[in-house]
Amino acid sequence: MLKDERLQSRGMPEPRKNFVPIIVAIILALAAFTLDLWRLESWHAHAMDMAWYSQALWLIGQGHWKAYDTMVGYPALADSASYVLYPIGLLYRFVGQPGILLLQILALSSGVIGLSYYFNKYQMRVVDRVGWILLFAFYPAVIGPAIFDWHPDVMMIPAFFLSMWAFEQRRLGLFILGLVVASATKDVGAAVSAVFGIGLLLRREGKYGCMALFIGAGTVLLDFLVVMPWIYPHGVAVWPVTYGWLGSSPLNAVLNVLGHPDILLKAWTRPNVIASWLLLLIGFGIILPFIGAFRTPYGLPILAVFAFNGLSGFYPQIYAWHQYWIPAVPFLFATSLTVWPSISLRSKWLIPIVMAGLLLFIFTKSSGQLVSFRQPYSRTLARIARKIPVNAPLIGMNKDLALLANRPYVSLITTQDLKTSPWGTYAFMDMNDMSNELTSPTNLHYWFRTLLTSPQWTLVAHQHKIWLFQKTARH
Repeated sequence: MLKDERLQSRGMPEPRKNFVPIIVAIILALAAFTLDLWRLESWHAHAMDMAWYSQALWLIGQGHWKAYDTMVGYPALADSASYVLYPIGLLYRFVGQPGILLLQILALSSGVIGLSYYFNKYQMRVVDRVGWILLFAFYPAVIGPAIFDWHPDVMMIPAFFLSMWAFEQRRLGLFILGLVVASATKDVGAAVSAVFGIGLLLRREGKYGCMALFIGAGTVLLDFLVVMPWIYPHGVAVWPVTYGWLGSSPLNAVLNVLGHPDILLKAWTRPNVIASWLLLLIGFGIILPFIGAFRTPYGLPILAVFAFNGLSGFYPQIYAWHQYWIPAVPFLFATSLTVWPSISLRSKWLIPIVMAGLLLFIFTKSSGQLVSFRQPYSRTLARIARKIPVNAPLIGMNKDLALLANRPYVSLITTQDLKTSPWGTYAFMDMNDMSNELTSPTNLHYWFRTLLTSPQWTLVAHQHKIWLFQKTARH
């Protein structure tokens, strides 16, 4: 057997065909990292989620293993059982926010390695490879997380691609490693791993199916029966916001759905759910993942993610550009690439390129303002922010706290914070652009007037409608 044939049989890289796609992938990754870094340093990043994850990682790096995150009001693990925050937190101590942004881009870019396995497996042409890399780069659940703040969910990209490659190559150890990382990334990664196991069992892949089911289901049980109740005994922290409309607890939600199955139809036929599903499928011509799902054991994980997010009452979770859809990405591309070689159109290489362009156009129209909103006073923000002492308690606005999260207490401003925050707390407010805030301008103006008029708060500095106050009277 010739060397190139041996490489193809393993899905290994073919240097001659991979050179151009690799260059394209590197350029896209560098562009995304540059944009990420610019967005952070120019005060375009958001407190939710950049500040809340940064504070959690900073606390872990400082040795506070419980990582009680004041941005959200509960320990970091209570959110989604994200165990990967701990090794990343140790790394954060040395690399800071730029380092985790680079880690995020590397994790997302690793998807190109996963794609390359299928490129080589099906001996795809260079032009097809470039098209699929562009489609991957501009896919909603990739470009959104690549640009907006930081999320541990991105670790599921290399984890699930590794597990699929290991399954097809019969590498049990690496298969287990991939699923352990996916399950440790978030509880949804564990749930998808379990569903992946069911899909494998239905394909009579007993050993791999049982292992995936054991890892995924075991982690879910560990999360909800042991870790979360122990670290946060008030229930699943995010449940009231996300699935509380289904029931007061996961068990009550299941019983409610079983008793009233029409709830599922009502949830899945909401216009925003259908729109997100179509947006996530349109890049594959809608039908490719469906066909591939019958040829591979990868269809059930896609179905699970779509169904799970479609039930959420938290609208950002339904939004196609957010990180919640990441678990489906490796499976969507794997199923679609399985079908791609059977399409005999001569100009089919244009399809992923056109779809990539369409998705990029939709993205810039629907989410571009999150990157490009006007922020002319970044130097003023930085200069006034330097007046805030290290580790001083801080309250502020969504768009102004991302760079200031490395401290024991940081929180979005509320009426309660203004009244009960300890002596020495600083309040940082940029009253210019309020388009990316999580509360109404009315509330922000009310809190601003309170800071101006309350005898408890003293003005420290202001310029260009950017204000810094300090609480100098005890409450």
